[in-house]
Amino acid sequence: MSDDDMLILLVVLVALALPLLAIASFVMALGLKRRVRQLEDQVEQLRSQHWAVQATEKPSTADTLLEPPIPVPAATVPPPDTPKATPTPESQPVTPVPPVVPPRHTMEGEEDDIPALSPPIAARQAAPARTSISLEERLGTRWAVWVGGVALALGGAFLVRYAVEEDLIGPAARIVAGLLFALALIAGGEYLRRRPVGPAGSGAAYIPGVVTAAGTVALFATIYAAYAVYGFLSPAQAFILLGAVGVGTMYAAALHGPGLAGLGLVGAYGTPLLVSTSQPSPWALALFVLVVTAAAFVLSRARLWRWLAVTATVAALLYGALLINMMGEDPSPVVAFTLVLALLIGAVLIYEPHRGRAYQSFDWVGAGALAGLAVLALAFANGDFFSQASLATLLIVVAVALASALAFDAMAPAAVIAGIAAVACLWIWPIDSQLAAEPVMLVPGHLYLPFLMPDALQAYLEMAIIPAAALFTATTLSLTRQPRALQPAFALALAGAGAPIFALATAYLRIESFRESLPFGAVAAGLALLFAFTTERFLRLEGRTAPAGPGVAMPGAGSSLHAIASCSAVALTLTFLIADSPLTLAFALSALGAAWVSTLRPLPALRWCAAGFVLLVLGRLGGAWMLAGGALDGFPGWQDIALRYAIPAVVIYGGGVWLRRSRVDTPAVILDFGAILLAATAAVLAIRLGVRGPEGALHPEMSLAEAGLYCVLAFLVAGVLVYRSASTSSPVYRLAAPVVTIAGLCATLVGPLITANPQVSDMPVAGGILFNALLPGYVLPGLAAVGAALAWRWYGQGVGPNIDKAIFRTLCGVTAFVLGFIYVTLEVRKIFTGGVPGIEAQSSPENWGYTIAWLLYGIALLAVGIWAKAMPIRLASAIVIMLAVIKAFLFDLSELEGIWRALSFIGLGVALIGIGLVYQRLLFGKGMAVSDRQS
Repeated sequence: MSDDDMLILLVVLVALALPLLAIASFVMALGLKRRVRQLEDQVEQLRSQHWAVQATEKPSTADTLLEPPIPVPAATVPPPDTPKATPTPESQPVTPVPPVVPPRHTMEGEEDDIPALSPPIAARQAAPARTSISLEERLGTRWAVWVGGVALALGGAFLVRYAVEEDLIGPAARIVAGLLFALALIAGGEYLRRRPVGPAGSGAAYIPGVVTAAGTVALFATIYAAYAVYGFLSPAQAFILLGAVGVGTMYAAALHGPGLAGLGLVGAYGTPLLVSTSQPSPWALALFVLVVTAAAFVLSRARLWRWLAVTATVAALLYGALLINMMGEDPSPVVAFTLVLALLIGAVLIYEPHRGRAYQSFDWVGAGALAGLAVLALAFANGDFFSQASLATLLIVVAVALASALAFDAMAPAAVIAGIAAVACLWIWPIDSQLAAEPVMLVPGHLYLPFLMPDALQAYLEMAIIPAAALFTATTLSLTRQPRALQPAFALALAGAGAPIFALATAYLRIESFRESLPFGAVAAGLALLFAFTTERFLRLEGRTAPAGPGVAMPGAGSSLHAIASCSAVALTLTFLIADSPLTLAFALSALGAAWVSTLRPLPALRWCAAGFVLLVLGRLGGAWMLAGGALDGFPGWQDIALRYAIPAVVIYGGGVWLRRSRVDTPAVILDFGAILLAATAAVLAIRLGVRGPEGALHPEMSLAEAGLYCVLAFLVAGVLVYRSASTSSPVYRLAAPVVTIAGLCATLVGPLITANPQVSDMPVAGGILFNALLPGYVLPGLAAVGAALAWRWYGQGVGPNIDKAIFRTLCGVTAFVLGFIYVTLEVRKIFTGGVPGIEAQSSPENWGYTIAWLLYGIALLAVGIWAKAMPIRLASAIVIMLAVIKAFLFDLSELEGIWRALSFIGLGVALIGIGLVYQRLLFGKGMAVSDRQS
């Protein structure tokens, strides 16, 4: 490499180093800022104590120095001969000096127990902030120093490269020269630290630390070159030397700042990656990582660098995963590594920072360290095929997490982490394959007895019971004996209530795999009773215990979550013991029971439990969802419809009534919605089964009668919902009424008017002359649409002011009118042809029949309109009659022949004259015109 190339390379490296070194210096300054402020506060406290002692020992001098002279008026000056009493030291009141309590060392990011600041400290803190550092100062005091350090390291590397290229000295001399150069830099850094060259601003880079860092880098490089390049060192020797340099660099950081600590941490943890051997030793790696981690923890505690402890924890966990991959038949290195790491985390990251401190917020750093440790223990158990050693290690980690949560409120999430770890172990445990290799011996009733169980199943059940029982017992006792703030109480109650429920459900799924099980059902029933008892216990304590302070929620969190756990245990009991349709009814009855108990014990959790049971019921709609038992083989029969939908709808509606007695909230809305949906589903399935039968119910085709009955159902439900909207405060009815009405209109348009219309589908109308499929296809939907229109007219104001009831009333009325007209037309076709398919008339009597039928339909509408005093109905009558008149003059006059033409016009004339008489005498006669116009 030429000199020009080396120069260009040096410039590029310097350009890349500038921003990186600026960021590093900024991070270091942030880390030192808090420590410097603490030291300044301690100095000010000592200075104020010194002043107070001076004021006590020399009162006159202190008064002269601390208090300005007060001018005395002339009138108050005593005469010269008046003797003046001289105060003696005994007569002076001595003010006791409060002891100065030094601040306790804490980790970064924690509150310090510093006493109230003295006036000088307050004055110092009130002083204006220091002006920002100029570019010139930053370049001269920071970047120049860092770039100089990089240049020193690169210079040493270039010097070695030059010696190698020119073959000036041998390999051993090169290594010795590198060591001397590194030691010279380290010694120079120490010399500069002890004898600073001059004062520098607070923003200046720390020159001794930069020089020492360059020396440590050179030392790392020299030792690694002696091992990897020249082979002077064995892997074991290089391993020890590089680790010692890394640890020594970290401890040199106690004198030179956190930047050097980070460098030492990287070097120490990078040593195992740099040194390779053909026979790796897990014990050596575990011991090395633990020693480095312990050293980092001690340094982090001494210098209050919590970031150092967190970084060391992450690196140790990663090496733990590497140890698991290296693990052979002997798992003891991983066991020792995990337990010692748990001890270090518990002592440095959990116990020491929180000892004697009140709760302020959760410590997510400590909780994250425990979560990583739990993941490591789970990976160990999985990698060791869930041996006794790995399971015991996992239990110890769970115990450490639980103890941390119970000891310090800031670590309460650790209890949840312990529960998650225990349940996760049950979930990833391959118990199914182990049982397949060694089948379970069972007595009648699936009773699991220890002497009949294989070892794998017995260990699995023990792992399910021990952590869950410990979490439940410890958290429950802690919550009943000690008041806690809201967040810690909730975390502990969640762990104690959730761990047994999820452990039981997971064990059932992994062992029984959706089969009915009496033992699991009995355990679930026992848990339901146990949680009910603890809920009552919490409620009694809540009634007797006054709040201990703002935010204290003992035992409210425990009572709520244990009530949820009790209801969940009831659901599991039903799931384990019942299958298929009765399970849906059991869930509905559980929802009713939870709603009833909520009226006796007003816990919001009980209301949500009732809503949760309803969601489970809705999940089984159609038989697609299963928790115990499979879906139905065929279309539901009458018994399944009753047990799955009809009876649960009535039961859930009763639960909703109980919930609405106190207030209308989200759980009450869920129960109302569930009742409406289940009732509508039951009616739809009943219509399909009744019309088609069990065999034809699975086919997708839909007949005219079935389509019409669906429309009847939609309009009837819409009318009921509109009526309920005016008589209840539940928003479900107000929201569902317009939605169901629109659904009924759409079903009518798509079904009887288009797809199911016999003249469109070309399917004959089943039945006789009068009693046939046209009645359920058109007459019944028309009457139901009339009922929906009347409901919107009488009770539509209850739906809400934002809904225009006139639109829905009009749409329902128009739908009923159209359905009636189509029915009359198709009924004439049915009478004359025996079947409806086809549009053109087959004979003159059929054409005459259309005219007479339309006239009769119009007269019937006119009669109803006169009786109801409803002008819209009379207008509909006029439309039908006009159609009959137009047909008579445009069609019958040319198409009909003989007697049928005469009868058509005679009937038309008689009808029109009769309609005229009705209008003259009944509608616009004396005493009727005014009232009718008003109506």
